[in-house]
Amino acid sequence: MNGTTWHLITTEGRSPAENMAIDEAVATFVARGELKPTLRFYSWAPHAISVGRFQRATRDLDRDALRKNQIPVVRRLTGGRAVLHADELTYSVILPETMPSLPTNVIESYRLLTEGVRRGYRALNVPAEFSVPLTEADREALRKPKSAVCFDAASYYELAVDGKKIAGSAQVRHQGAVLQHGSIPLSMDDDVLFDCFNLEADEKVEAKARFGDKAVSLNETLGRDVSFDEVAAAFTDGFRDAFDLTFEPLVFTESQQEEIRQLVLKYESDEWIWKR
Repeated sequence: MNGTTWHLITTEGRSPAENMAIDEAVATFVARGELKPTLRFYSWAPHAISVGRFQRATRDLDRDALRKNQIPVVRRLTGGRAVLHADELTYSVILPETMPSLPTNVIESYRLLTEGVRRGYRALNVPAEFSVPLTEADREALRKPKSAVCFDAASYYELAVDGKKIAGSAQVRHQGAVLQHGSIPLSMDDDVLFDCFNLEADEKVEAKARFGDKAVSLNETLGRDVSFDEVAAAFTDGFRDAFDLTFEPLVFTESQQEEIRQLVLKYESDEWIWKR
């Protein structure tokens, strides 16, 4: 992996369905050998909630509250729990599964790729470190999470500052490619987030209090506002430093754009979003 050239692409302000379609399409293009390993940064317009591939959205989410808050939902290709994508930078890193230096063990490959994220935080002077659940109580909390919200707890090799989760990431192996993507919150609006879940009023109060103890944003950590461009530059440096990379811009061909358009239809469909 070290000393190689990757593609780099930034796609700001895309729809939820388009964001997920691009990630899946790039994974397909990388697996087919059409593209080099790819690092992508993106943002969401409008803001949205993404749910994990196997999450029971029909049980966890309040569709009336989603409509009231004008928050669309999209289902990811990756697993995990719900994330509100609002004021954030989202990253994805996509590699061929056959890359020799990529561990076949999922947790170890996750740790390896997240090193680029960790160094990106370091470039912003944020002392993020890997969170490894050490106690049986911590491991039990991961097996049986208390809420359907991603940032409620840090999983293996996710990043935390002073014990608070600062990034939420997920990984999947898809048709010969490894896709890892994650949310880097610049700020957080937990009122909107928890309003969209099927919880009783007292449960929402408890969940929000727990969330405040478990998660933190970049702005809060740094004590100042950061921009998308500043964070993207830092994370580009982080991945470059971690893997001794050079980057070249990625521009999709017309045929690749058509494949993306077809995948957008999938990610927009109720059949996919509300499949469970």
